[in-house]
Amino acid sequence: MDQKPVVTVTLNPAVDIATDVETVRPDVKLRCGPAQFDPGGGGINVSRAIAKLGGQSTALVSSGGATGEMLTAMLAGEAIDAVTIAAGGQTRQSFTARETTTGRLYRFVLPGPDWKPDTEHALLTMLEAHCAPGALFVVSGSLPPGADPSLIERMHETASRGGALLIADTSGPVLQALCARTGTPLHTLRMDKDEALTASARPLETPDDFAGYGATLLEAGIARHIVIGLGARGSVGVSADEQILTSRPVEQPLSAVGAGDSFVGAYALAIANGEDFATALVHGTAAAASAVLTPGTQLCDGDLAVSFRAEVATTRL
Repeated sequence: MDQKPVVTVTLNPAVDIATDVETVRPDVKLRCGPAQFDPGGGGINVSRAIAKLGGQSTALVSSGGATGEMLTAMLAGEAIDAVTIAAGGQTRQSFTARETTTGRLYRFVLPGPDWKPDTEHALLTMLEAHCAPGALFVVSGSLPPGADPSLIERMHETASRGGALLIADTSGPVLQALCARTGTPLHTLRMDKDEALTASARPLETPDDFAGYGATLLEAGIARHIVIGLGARGSVGVSADEQILTSRPVEQPLSAVGAGDSFVGAYALAIANGEDFATALVHGTAAAASAVLTPGTQLCDGDLAVSFRAEVATTRL
């Protein structure tokens, strides 16, 4: 079957800069190695992961200023279809330095431009134009300063009216708002273990504990599918029919940066291709496992992700 349309949404993108430095020390100039520039932000990384896995998506991006132009040029260079809405200021940058003596990563993230009310109207109009029955909207990453956490709820309402489905992967106040929402369930709500601990306000330790919390969100009508990433332990998935832990251990990981976005990209692509929930979890877990074997901020390796699918362990909880 043909792939359903996938539209990723990045409202606070960044130009990601990654480099190496021997030692991080205060009060002195630190001479860095060559810099790697990449388009960044949750939704953008999901689109990039989808492309690495052979899929297609449209990246809807809020962009502004010279760094915004650089961002869209880099997306075009990776053959990613990008649609932009004007941001209220300069697109932000983020900076990652790997300390070569220890392997530690130091990550510096700027806040991004303030969100403007007229930008929301442009966003919802653009989403409405991309609505189609069965299309997937993937909202991933942080919101820009000044954006109301309820914005994703209005995006979901727009998607629902057009027959599209919404996958949300977020954190902080936005996640808190989504966990308290009412109305038509999202297709999928994903969070990491630390985010689940904060949102649940209760101790969660074992995969069964996290599955139990996911079940409470499901019963409350928050989403039809709940996914909680447990890092090296894998991911817990909860639906009305099943509670699953999927895992593919990696013995010598290089960097966990990008694993979550790789998971979401592979998961969304599987759903868009008509796969069931359990299979989509396997695809996401395999992509995440391949991502931790790439250095720095790199995303999944497409060929490796596909080969890892047969090695993913599925445990019924």
